Amino acid sequence: MRAVRIASVLVALLAVAVAVAVTQQRAKTRVISAVITSPAPQLGPEAHVLLPNLSDAVVVVPDRPHDPSELHDPEARAKITRLRTFTVSTSSQALRSPEVGPKDGPRVLCVGDSVTFGWGVPAASAYPALLSERLGVEVVNAGVPAMKPSSIAAWVAQHAAALEPDLVLFARRPDYSRPDPWGDYAQALQRIHASLGGVPLGVILPPVSTFDPRGVSTLAEEQRRAAELAAPAPVLDLTPAFRAALPLPGVVLRSRGGQQEMVRQPEGTVIARGPAPPVRPGQPALAPEITAAFEADAAVREPLFFDGGHPDVRGFVIFADAVHDWVVAEGLLSTE
Repeated sequence: MRAVRIASVLVALLAVAVAVAVTQQRAKTRVISAVITSPAPQLGPEAHVLLPNLSDAVVVVPDRPHDPSELHDPEARAKITRLRTFTVSTSSQALRSPEVGPKDGPRVLCVGDSVTFGWGVPAASAYPALLSERLGVEVVNAGVPAMKPSSIAAWVAQHAAALEPDLVLFARRPDYSRPDPWGDYAQALQRIHASLGGVPLGVILPPVSTFDPRGVSTLAEEQRRAAELAAPAPVLDLTPAFRAALPLPGVVLRSRGGQQEMVRQPEGTVIARGPAPPVRPGQPALAPEITAAFEADAAVREPLFFDGGHPDVRGFVIFADAVHDWVVAEGLLSTE
């Protein structure tokens, strides 16, 4: 199960206003997130879009690496004591961006799921906003949490032309909850290419957390296959940029000899260890000892990520810097 599926489960819960029961400061507290999405069957099964005109809607999410199965199980969910709160505001166009008006210069359109959206961070810290500062052009954040590749492609086909982008950036890895994840991914890329009518496309593979053991195991394959399927569009895999930033103070996950180890950086001390769970759909990918170590000490954090699937504020700086340098090097955007 991939890190991107974490966001899918979270948003599904938010969409139906399911309360997340937690134990906080040794007292059980019920925390309810605002509903920020609505069903969008026109984009495909299980598709959602952001609600328009949200104003500082409060969203509460786990603040440590976790597995979707923890959110399905009320008993496991109640043990999630580490929470993060952020707010979401949207335009009348249901975008996590300012209102998009007539163009007065180059415009970049960023499409994708929760990573593009900026899950867990303020809108100003999401990569589209940071990229706008670096490029000096308008960048539209059209990311929607839990959006599947096929639904993103459908959204592009229906809405991109009206926004008149000069460059479209598609940030998504394959969705392994689909029966044929790579077939779904290939069809999505084909549809996006066909919809853009010659507008340049860049494909971004979001960074994979060290606490996503399944994602780590498929990194090389994903980079190779994505490059083949996206051609002629260039592909940027951001995991190397995140790994190059290490070591930073915090913890990372290391797997060896059938064991998962939580390693404190930069000294390299192992502070928790447990048998690696078997790879089974719907089952936790992290050893209970690893999860317990996060719950035991709120100061224990993975550098550049906050929940095992999404960058934190510092991580998004690295994200935006790498995307900026790549866009410039590939000549994807003319600013004339």
